[in-house]
This record gives sequence, C-alpha cells and structure tokens, in this order.
Amino acid sequence: MWAIADFTVGEDKVGPRAAGNTAAGQGWVSICKEIDDNWKCVGQSNQWAANSSFNVLFENPAPVGMDLIGIIFYKQGAGGKDVEFVNEYQQNIGDIGRKYATVGDELKLPAGTYSVYIIAWGKRDVVEHRGNLTEYFAKTVLRVK
Repeated sequence: MWAIADFTVGEDKVGPRAAGNTAAGQGWVSICKEIDDNWKCVGQSNQWAANSSFNVLFENPAPVGMDLIGIIFYKQGAGGKDVEFVNEYQQNIGDIGRKYATVGDELKLPAGTYSVYIIAWGKRDVVEHRGNLTEYFAKTVLRVK
C-alpha cells in the first residue's frame, strides 16, 4: 500500500504521490551553474539569466527503480499553472540510480517562469502535453529573467 504525503521542494508544494514514484516523493531537483565531482550543485539558484546555460541535478533518497527518467520543462502562466510545453529530455539513470546530472551548456531558456519536473519516462504526457503533472519524483520552479 502506498502512503499519501505532502512535502515541499523549493517553493512548490507537492501533492499526493503516485504509484511508480518514490513512495513519499522525497526527491529534489536543483538548477546549477555546474555539478562538481562530488555531486554538489555549484551556483544553485531558482532564478536564472535568460538564454544562459544551466545544469539540472536530480537526487533521490532511494533508487528510482527504472532505467529511464525524464526532465520535463513547461512554461507557467501568470497564475502559476503550466500553460506551454517547452521540451523534454530522456535520461538513462539505471534502475538502481539515485542521482542524475546534466553537464555542459546545452540547457538554456528565454525569459519566463518554468516548471521543471523529474518523472518516470513512461509517465510523460506524450500527445497533449497538458502540464501540471501530478506524478513525478521531484519538481522545482525556475524564474528566468
């Protein structure tokens, strides 16, 4: 039986967790300038300069239990809800993996406020991209100016 719990990641209050994700939803995602060799986020911030490169660090307290995760970006509207799908990235974490980090300078966004989700790849919204996901390992809000 799965427990239903609330917890906070960054500024976002996360609701009931779904089967297939970490039972208590205790993972977190950070936006970083870079990730060092010890899996530490260097230059972490939830505010970023427009069109400046950043990296994503995902950490989970337990193995994710699947090979593929997704990093999903949605632009938020004025009310704080996801209104526009931006992009998704498939990442191989391995079923015993607990951490994943992007490296390099490939991730950049124009000005706006974004939801950044870490999800089980099979849980992504393939056709409609409605956003406001309820099944995820971790979520944060990124403000790009």
